This record gives sequence, structure tokens and C-alpha cells, in this order.
Amino acid sequence: MARDTDTIDWLYSLEARGEIYKLERMERALAMLGNPHRRLRAIHIAGTKGKGSVAALIDSTLRAAGMRVGLYTKPHLVRLTERTRINGAEMPGQQMIDYIVRLRAIYERAGLALTFFEFTVALMFLYFAEAKVEVAVIETGLGGRLDSTNVVRPELCVITPIGFDHMEQLGYTISAIAAEKGGIIKHGVPVVVGAGDPEARLVLSEIAAGRQSPVRMIGRDFSYSSGAPAHRFDYQGLALNLPGVEIGLAGPFQHENGAIAIAAIEALRAQGWPIDEAAIRRGFREVVWPGRFDIVSRAPMVILDCAHNELSIEALLRTMDVELSPDIKPWLVFACLQDKRYDRMAQLLAPRVREAILTTVKPKRPLDPEQLKPLFGSLVSTRVVRDPLRAMELVMEQAAVNEVVLVTGSVYLVGEVYPWFLAQAGRKGLFPEAQP
Repeated sequence: MARDTDTIDWLYSLEARGEIYKLERMERALAMLGNPHRRLRAIHIAGTKGKGSVAALIDSTLRAAGMRVGLYTKPHLVRLTERTRINGAEMPGQQMIDYIVRLRAIYERAGLALTFFEFTVALMFLYFAEAKVEVAVIETGLGGRLDSTNVVRPELCVITPIGFDHMEQLGYTISAIAAEKGGIIKHGVPVVVGAGDPEARLVLSEIAAGRQSPVRMIGRDFSYSSGAPAHRFDYQGLALNLPGVEIGLAGPFQHENGAIAIAAIEALRAQGWPIDEAAIRRGFREVVWPGRFDIVSRAPMVILDCAHNELSIEALLRTMDVELSPDIKPWLVFACLQDKRYDRMAQLLAPRVREAILTTVKPKRPLDPEQLKPLFGSLVSTRVVRDPLRAMELVMEQAAVNEVVLVTGSVYLVGEVYPWFLAQAGRKGLFPEAQP
């Protein structure tokens, strides 16, 4: 057990190396493993908003169609093994330890000092290849063009809606950010574009044209009509029209994500993939994606949501209007990272809540809640409770059973408080662990 803890601690120590955006490093690292990424059929997904939900929906649909599917997403909420799943189950914990030890030995012998993300991406590619998944659904980490996952040669690329996030790395205009996201588009590989912003669409269309990649564009080649507040929407595509698709994720914004995912499935069907309408409907109905308008308690109602930028906060507030009521004013537990547009997030949230409890998160770049206090405090009763679990304990003591508690602002915040609710339900993780 001590060995296992030391191994995980060593892996997390790699975060001190920061991020290095050089794909030749990733290519070299994978060559030492026999190029496992080249043995995979993959679907590659980038975007600012919704890429995790789109990945989960595609994964669920492909599994409903009878395929053995690997799913790679980041960041995790509770356990590192969540990032790397096969057929819905997390990578076995002991197996992950074994892979880390194995890869560490290879890279230390070669003198290759990988970053945390590079190492976990290499591990993912090897695990999926050795497990012989039929298809891997892979979400980018940051951006796309220089993201460590962008060494894969996919069957299909997907770009979800684009907005302002990670601007220091990706640029300060929508065009610049779109160019980075569009860096995953490969020559001749079809791409589904879910971006509605005109600047983003123009940039992505130009990249696709330059790489001779067939494009399916939202609003042109496929569209949807929302059935909110019912969790249903109608899909209209080039060769597929599906009325009344039931989706197991709350919020009207998930209907847009659903349409993007069905457009991706439609593109795969056009390539001959055997995915029928029944698989699409079942996959969408049974999808599980924790931390997205996730109701983890009923008395009081507690909603955990990973919204971590202004686009996501806007979508969250629209979801509250539809799922609950525009008049509901929840207790808010909020924390975010330094590199977010936290002033705008505060402007959106403060008028909609009854009280704001500002806290912090442990991982890199946490924003000091004292910086947030004047932003919220000018509009709503506000206090700082630095420990997120203590913040949750206090709000659970004070909220009436018929009130609502909203926890949002950071994926890391949701990840820190989720185990408290899992423990109440007698669970250890968000997903089952696979059998090795």
C-alpha cells in the first residue's frame, strides 16, 4: 500500500514541471511504447464548452451499439482512474499503479522527463491499445493544436462551442482560440463543428478546407429543437431525423451537446459504422456524466456543477430556470482558479443567489476568495470559508430542507466535495472499477 501511495505521489510530483506544448516529445514517448496510438481507431474532441458531455454521449452510444469503447476525459473529479475508462468502468486502481511503474522505468532509462499530462496521455494510449478497445473517444486537455493527445490519427474530429477560456495559452480573440482548437483537424478526416460563433466558424471552415476535411456544421448541416423542460429534443441532420430523443443529462444546453454528438454518430454511420437508431436512443437515455447539474441530495437539494467559465455559468443559470424556476435563489458555494474571468462569473451569479460562501481549492492556481469577496459582496450577503468541506458542512446545517444549495465555479471544487456525498451513499467512486 505504501508503494502504491508513493507511486501516485511521484506521478503528481510531475505537475511541478508545468506544461510543455511540443508534440515531438509525445511522439518520442509513444515510440518507446511501440506507438500504441497508431493501433487505435479514435474520435478526437476539442472545444471550450461541452466537450466532456459530447464525449460521454458518443461513448454511451457506441457502447449501446455493442462496441468495446475507451473513453479519455480530464480532469477527474474524485479518482485519477476516472480519466481512463473502458465500457464505462474506470481503469482498475492496481493496474494503473502497474502501468505507472512500468512507464516510469522506461522514461527514466531514456532520460525523458515527461509532464504529468504527457505521462497520463501515454498511459491512456497504451492501456487502450493493450486492452484492444474497438474505438477510443478522446477529449483534448487544453486547446488542440499542441495538446498531447493530438498525435492520434482519428476517424473523426469534433469541435464543440468555442468561447473565452485559458486565454493566456490560447489567445485573446475567438479567432485565435478557434485556430488552436481547430488544430486537431487532420487532412481528409471528417470534422463536426458545433461552434455557433461566426468568427469561430469561419476559422474552422478555412482550416478544414485547407486540409480537405469534409465538414458538418451546426445550423447548416444539422440542427435541433429543444423540448425543455422535458429532457428531450428533436434532431435534424443530413440523413438522419430523430424526433423526441430522450437525454439523461439535465439542462437545455445539453440538447446542443446532444445534437453535436448525434452529428458525430451520423458522420460515423456515413463511413459504414453499424450504429442504428435504437443504439442512439439507448445511449442518450442511459448516459452518465457526473458533476453536470448533478443533484446529489434532495433535502436540501444540492446541485454540483463543474461550470468553470462564463459560458458554462450562463448555461448553468439557464438550466436552473428550466429545471427549477427563475425565482429560486440557492445558497452558493463558489471557488475558482486565478486564470478565469471571475469578475464576469461573479456578475452572473451574485444576483441569482441568496448568499454566497466563498472558498478555495487545493490544486494549482486557486484564486484567493478574499479577491472575490468585494465582487459578490456588493450584490449579495457574502462570507469566506476557506476549507470547502467546512463550507459544505455549514451550508448543510443552515439550509432548510426545501431550499437549494449550488456548488460551482471549478471542476476541482466539485471534486473536493463530491466524496462527502458519495460517502453518504456508501460509494467510493463515481463509476465502477473495471476488472483487470
